[in-house]
Amino acid sequence: MMLANNNKKRTCCLLPNDHGVAIISALLVLMLLSFVAVVSTYTVLTEKRLNRSQAIFEQSFFLAESAVFEGLQKIENETAVEELLPAKLTGTSNNRDLLIAADTSEPKNDYENLDMDNDGDFDDADFSVRSEESAMNTDTRRLVVSMPIPPGSSLGVGGSRLYDYMGYGMTDANGGRVIIKVGFKKRF
Repeated sequence: MMLANNNKKRTCCLLPNDHGVAIISALLVLMLLSFVAVVSTYTVLTEKRLNRSQAIFEQSFFLAESAVFEGLQKIENETAVEELLPAKLTGTSNNRDLLIAADTSEPKNDYENLDMDNDGDFDDADFSVRSEESAMNTDTRRLVVSMPIPPGSSLGVGGSRLYDYMGYGMTDANGGRVIIKVGFKKRF
């Protein structure tokens, strides 16, 4: 006769039905990690686009800035009075494509001075007609506008006068448009 052994140790489970919990937990962790990876990738790509846009803007800005300073340096280095006054420029003048007179009704109004086709936009069509190509880049142009001397000003002392110029640099390089405006005065 065999006696039954009732002294067996029973193992107790905290979760009575734990089949599949490990797989569900692993899938939740995997989904969380996938979400973090997707968000990180999107952030990195956005940052790369922003950095590229910033680099393009800076390159275009410096091209336009160099064009305006090329034009103003050309005016600064010029010694012949007939090359510094738009009314005295001829077809053979060195500055015929660089220097123009300001609009007489509103000399400080950029639209009046620069917008040739009156479309409300400064574009290559306006600049290519009345400006000089920059030595730095073929998509970059420069223009200097000679401002009138204000009536009754005390700037005309002893035969020399202080002339006011506005230099403009414009570029369409790299798919972005930048226009820079710089003031300049010269006494002669």
